[in-house]
Amino acid sequence: MKLSISILNWNGFNDTIKCINSILESSFDDYTIFLLDNWSWDNEYEKLENKYWNNNKIILNKSETNLWFTWWNNFNIDLVLKRNFDYILLLNNDCVLEKDFLSKFINWIEKLNKKWIFWPIIKSPNKTIQSIWSFINLRTWSSTRLKDIEWEYKEVDYVTGSCMAIPVKLIRKIWWLDNKFFAYREETDFCLRAKKQGYKSYALNIDWIIHKEEAATKKIKPYYTYFMFRNRIFFLKKHANLLQYIFSYIILCWYLLIIFPKNFWFWNYKYAIKGIIHWIRNIWWQFISN
Repeated sequence: MKLSISILNWNGFNDTIKCINSILESSFDDYTIFLLDNWSWDNEYEKLENKYWNNNKIILNKSETNLWFTWWNNFNIDLVLKRNFDYILLLNNDCVLEKDFLSKFINWIEKLNKKWIFWPIIKSPNKTIQSIWSFINLRTWSSTRLKDIEWEYKEVDYVTGSCMAIPVKLIRKIWWLDNKFFAYREETDFCLRAKKQGYKSYALNIDWIIHKEEAATKKIKPYYTYFMFRNRIFFLKKHANLLQYIFSYIILCWYLLIIFPKNFWFWNYKYAIKGIIHWIRNIWWQFISN
């Protein structure tokens, strides 16, 4: 199996180096890394270029503006589609792979012999399980995690984009990540679109990867808050039926009025409202433009 790996760097040079080194040290070697520097500061592109200019496993590109996770992964996906690959692995630059992870990951995909979306168990730097994503309730906008890991593989509603293996055949069929999301929930949208076309998403219980993002987001960042609320409404508009849509708005109002103010400071609350207003304006603009 020929594997392509899409990695974005945005002011994370040290993390990116650790991530790439863990791939280069892997026991699996039939891969190509598509590395794109997303308008980083401090000459990070030049540093990456100096380090990897003669490595034929890495294709390095540079963007002149920050268009977030979805847009530039689609840029890498476009490059992949022009070549002969079986799968593309979307991988966050703050992930570190175990040495035999890719070999076991690919062996499982070949063993199951299905063109499905695959995802491994993610662990935090302290080796505790960070996420085993699973099922989504469109009425309450809640996710139910798998309660145990006493299984080899498990079908789920969606997986996360931190380490997400997608068959190239599927990308050609349902198109790419939706650029309207920019960041957050684009992978959930992709999995649900794939599910409607008969493709399944599976979590694999194999050697894990280490992902440090959870530690970085314990204190919620304003842009994270903005996109999570903005994209929630966009996601529901695409996938929920009318009753789910209405009920989810009731839950959203309850959360904003009761739960959110008690747990998060005003700056984040302001960005939550801003994300909702942004989407309402977008809906209105579409209405008056038709």
